[in-house]
Parts: sequence; structure tokens; C-alpha cells
Amino acid sequence: MQAIRAGYLFLISFLLCACTSGLAAPMSGQPSPTAPADTSPSATPTVVNTIVPAEAATEAGVSDHDGQGEAALKAINPLTGEDVDDASLLQRRPMLIKVSNFPRNNRPQWGLSRADIVFEHYAEGGLTRFSALFYGQDATIVGPIRSARFIDIELVNMYAAVFAYGSADFRVRERIAESTFTERTVTEYPARCPPMCRFDPVNYNHLITSTIDLQVYVLSQGVDNTPPELSGLVFSDDEPGNGEPGTVLDIRYADINFHRWEYTDEWGVYLRSQETGADDEEVAPLADALDGEQIGAENVIVVIVPHTFLSGTSGLVEIHLDGAGRALAFRDGTVYEVEWQRDSGGGLRFTMPAGEPYALKPGSTWIEFVNTSSEIHATEAGEWGIRFHIP
Repeated sequence: MQAIRAGYLFLISFLLCACTSGLAAPMSGQPSPTAPADTSPSATPTVVNTIVPAEAATEAGVSDHDGQGEAALKAINPLTGEDVDDASLLQRRPMLIKVSNFPRNNRPQWGLSRADIVFEHYAEGGLTRFSALFYGQDATIVGPIRSARFIDIELVNMYAAVFAYGSADFRVRERIAESTFTERTVTEYPARCPPMCRFDPVNYNHLITSTIDLQVYVLSQGVDNTPPELSGLVFSDDEPGNGEPGTVLDIRYADINFHRWEYTDEWGVYLRSQETGADDEEVAPLADALDGEQIGAENVIVVIVPHTFLSGTSGLVEIHLDGAGRALAFRDGTVYEVEWQRDSGGGLRFTMPAGEPYALKPGSTWIEFVNTSSEIHATEAGEWGIRFHIP
């Protein structure tokens, strides 16, 4: 851990002091479609062959999926259903980090491929932002970091997370100040660098962080870093069955903001492509600036949830993530009609129409929040399209 931290600090020092930076290079052009990097802690990840309830994984803390006895025992990440080599990573709180999607010169972002779950939500003016949840593995750089929105308050409460963000509208700040997690928030001031550092490639002046330095900082502040109970998700390598073809998902939040998820059999993930601004149709692979590889996810879930404007405003959006509602769950080239549920104080869980748990594929998940008024259509070939409508 000390060696990793030292390497990160050296890198940040180099980035801040040098006139040019190797990390800035990916921002100069669009990446080519490539296989997602192997970001799992083990070069040969253990395959989960049975349904693994996240609450059981949290309670037991170990698995023996290889049947090799004690030598094969590993901790299970309750947010991905995957084994992790370093069980100590799960002996902490998750970290929710606010990451930019616009302006386009903020792309490619750093660290999104290392997140266990990434939430994409409507922000304002047709634009979206990401809330990236890190738990089972670290990312040496995450960013660019931007300001918080109301939905982040819900997500921090759901996962009892540490929350790193840039700033916020005064009404969002007021709600954070009234929350029970104020001691777990990390901003550039008063935290400063590290963990919240400035990186200035081509005068962009990005705010970035590291999950390693975030952990060091919260511990130095005496924050209770006890791992929470992260129950609710179920994972299985076996497909649920009774789904429909779902190989492509196009989501258009606005004419200027749209992206595509496309399933690849070769790697068993959905690959992300993003509009380029060239016209109203062109998309190009979205990469992680940490390694230049295209971002992919084993699961993509569209959560259909009511959106409203905060009373008296036309720009601050409330996403009412409580109770239950419809969702579309994509895995293995198939889409399933499921129901999302959120109990008071808990995280999201998903069930099939008959009420049994929906099993995600072990791996990372991207969750797309769309309003209940959004248009949804599909073709027999398995190409799905969603047009977001603001409240």
C-alpha cells in the first residue's frame, strides 16, 4: 500500500510540475475500439458458478468456488460478485466520486473502469454526470471531478460511502450539511492536495483524486471507516432466462448528448461509445485515460425513475429513488424486464417479474437513470433505444 501511494504521489508531482504529460495524450483524439483492460485483482479471476447473494458474501467474507480448499479462499466483493485477492480492500467504506462527462474536453476520464458501479444521471441543460462507486479495487487517478447533485445524497446514504466532489449549488450544499454523512465528505477545500489535486493539461485545470489518498485522508480525519453491510445484489454466471435480445442500447439524453452500449461476445461485456459533437449521430469509443482501453461493463441497467425539478427552479433535478419501479437489465446480449427496489436506508436490488431475485453477471455495472416519461423502443434484432425526456 505504501509503495502504491508513493508511486501515486510521484505521478501527481510529475503531472503538476512538468510542462507536458503522457497522461494528457489520450485527450488529443478518439480511442480505437479495443478490449477492456483486465482490471480484476487477479490475472486469472475465479469464476462464480452459483448464485451468490451479496448479503451472504458480506457475512461470510470468503468463497471457495474453485474447490481448492483454504488456498483458494478469497473475499467476495458484494458490489460485483467477484473474488478479490486483497480482502483488506473490503474492510473500509466504499468511495463515491463525482466525475464529469461534459464539456467534451474532459474526456477520456480517469478511473471509471476501476469502479464497481457507475451511475449516470441527468444534470441540467441536456448534460449528464457520473457518480462512480469504488470498493473492491483502487484507482490511482479518478477524475475530472465535478460538483455534486441531489442524487448523490441518495447514493451516499444507500452505500454508506465516503463522498468526494468538487462543489455544489448552495441548495445541494445545504442538504449535504443537514445530512448524517458530512464528516465523510471530501472537497478540495479544506482537504487540499492530496487527496484533491489539480492537473492542468492544455489549460484544463482538472480536479483529480486517488482512492488510495482518499482512504489515507479520511483515516487521518478520524472518520469511522467501518465497512457497511452492502446487501441486496445477487450474482450468477448463469443467465436468468426468459429475456429478449439486447445487444445494443442507445440512450439519447439530448440532441447534444447520446451514447451507445454494444455487446461483444468475445469479451462478454457491453462496450461504451459516446457522441463526439461532429453531428447528431456519430459516436466513438469512450476510453479510460488510465490505460487507453475502451470502457466496458458486464451489466448495464436502465432504472426508470421519476424526475422532477426542485420547486421554484428549472435546472435542479430531483431523482426520486425510493420505493420501486421498472428497469431494463442488460447482460450477455440479452435484456430482462425487472423491477428495481430500494428499501429505506438500503441500496438498490432487482427482482424478476415473479418476485425472485434478478442475478447480475459477476463484474462491473453501469446504471442509467432515465425519467418515467422517456420513450423506449426496440427492434427484433435486439437494438434498444431510449430518448430521455426532462420533467
